[in-house]
Amino acid sequence: MKKLTLDEFNKLSQNALVLADDEFGKKVLELSDHTIIKLFRVKRFISQATIYSPARRFAKNAQKLIQLNIPTVTILALYNIKNIKRTAVHYQQLEGVMVREYLQQHSHCNNDEFLGQLGEFIAILHAKGIYFRSAHFGNIIYTPDKQFGLIDISDMSISPFSLGMFKRLRNLKHIFRIDEDIKFIQQSHALENTYLQHYKINNNQLNNWFKKQFFQTCSKLKLKHQ
Repeated sequence: MKKLTLDEFNKLSQNALVLADDEFGKKVLELSDHTIIKLFRVKRFISQATIYSPARRFAKNAQKLIQLNIPTVTILALYNIKNIKRTAVHYQQLEGVMVREYLQQHSHCNNDEFLGQLGEFIAILHAKGIYFRSAHFGNIIYTPDKQFGLIDISDMSISPFSLGMFKRLRNLKHIFRIDEDIKFIQQSHALENTYLQHYKINNNQLNNWFKKQFFQTCSKLKLKHQ
């Protein structure tokens, strides 16, 4: 993690576009070269705070996703900006459009094929042990080569084992939590059907139980957002 003085940070972020902020200040900056700096607040600047900072976790998750052949951002650098009590990750954006944007642009089309591909992608994430707590249609990117990828990857855990049934259902609630997203899939079951086509376990009784629970959970979440 590279140490930056306040002057160095100000020079790096000169003329940057603020993409997100909160009551504590700037959170996400787009630099003039279109790369991104994401800032993380650190309450106490002790060694442990920087070693286990969200910036390091973000970079580690990106590395793991790439190893698992999941498209994501490209890490350029990690920064420790002690003067403003921040750590930061500097990265190249993942090219493409948010799933939310794609569905908005194609709102008058039949998107079952696209939603089926999305359901397959979510099933692949779960099969690879990826539990993405910040999963929603704004953090999943549809790339120019028609793949799906992930951004804003701080809040993620990656297990060496496939996710269990209950964790899959819990993650589904994260994915289906935003009204703006659900309206695009309200009348379709393509995402659910394709997800379940890629989920199989040897125990038929448990397999059937999960499929029933999965559909019930999807239906309840969709009704909740009507």
